[in-house]
Amino acid sequence: MSPSQLVSNLDKELIVYQRKKKQRETRDHTDSNQCQDSQPNPTVQETDPHTEPGPETEIEADSNTAPGSETVVEQPIAVRKGYRECRDRPLYPMSKYVSYDHLSPDFRAFITKLSDISVPKNIQEALTVHEWKQAVFDEIQALKKNGTWELSDLPKGKKPVGCKWVFTVKTKVDGSIERYKARLVAKGFTQLFGIDYQETFAPVAKLNTVRILLSLAVNLDWPLHQLDVKNAFLNGDLTEEVYMEIPPGMETPATANKVCKLRKSLYGLKQSPRAWFERFSQVLKKHGYVQCQSDHTMFVKYSQKGQRAILIVYVDDIILTGDF
Repeated sequence: MSPSQLVSNLDKELIVYQRKKKQRETRDHTDSNQCQDSQPNPTVQETDPHTEPGPETEIEADSNTAPGSETVVEQPIAVRKGYRECRDRPLYPMSKYVSYDHLSPDFRAFITKLSDISVPKNIQEALTVHEWKQAVFDEIQALKKNGTWELSDLPKGKKPVGCKWVFTVKTKVDGSIERYKARLVAKGFTQLFGIDYQETFAPVAKLNTVRILLSLAVNLDWPLHQLDVKNAFLNGDLTEEVYMEIPPGMETPATANKVCKLRKSLYGLKQSPRAWFERFSQVLKKHGYVQCQSDHTMFVKYSQKGQRAILIVYVDDIILTGDF
């Protein structure tokens, strides 16, 4: 656009646009003709080229508009479009960050291997598979042998804690199945402080202590033994009075209107870690071990010949070493 054209456009009369609801008015044709006769120089309305009037939009721009008057343009208010995206599309596609293009065929086949083992979601599904049924039977036998509970009537004012079965598959280093695990877990989130439990703290081994112990074993050529306590939390003694519902799959006519009064701790209870560690500490002290004050999870035993045995526990994992 040349400068002269720009100046001429600025000299034109400004047209005021106003948005309002569409109102159709009938005009008298005779008045329109009179206005056209009185205004020989019509003013041409300039519209926005980017605005396209819809089917229900009416633009009123009379050719008989006098200078300084307002021209009303009936247009709907434009609504800004929102940004849409596919919800199913991941924010961070894995293909942009992980690739196995440079892996050998053996490793590529190992990565894409899928497990065909289905883990049951409830006791009804578990009882239909022989391996899971045997795992449930073994867990029930362990609970009965340990004397975890006894059947009792629910006292007035007491509320029983729920429970559920949790099924997992324990694998070896090479990925093969080691065993099927079925565990009865109490719903500890329903316990009330001061009623169902008191203290919950249980110490765990410090990593610095583990490093020092391993360093001593390597430098002094001591043997190292790693132990794992099976069903560790089932060995803790409960001091509180806790009642639990009959486990799913164990309901019989004899258990109707009955609850389980827990005598031993159970997985899922808030006080189970503390009860297990207290029981473990008592047994070690009876066998001559002395609890270390700097780390309460380390126990040392001295023999009459001056030999020592050092034991450290992390929940249910034990490291044993010494010059014995």
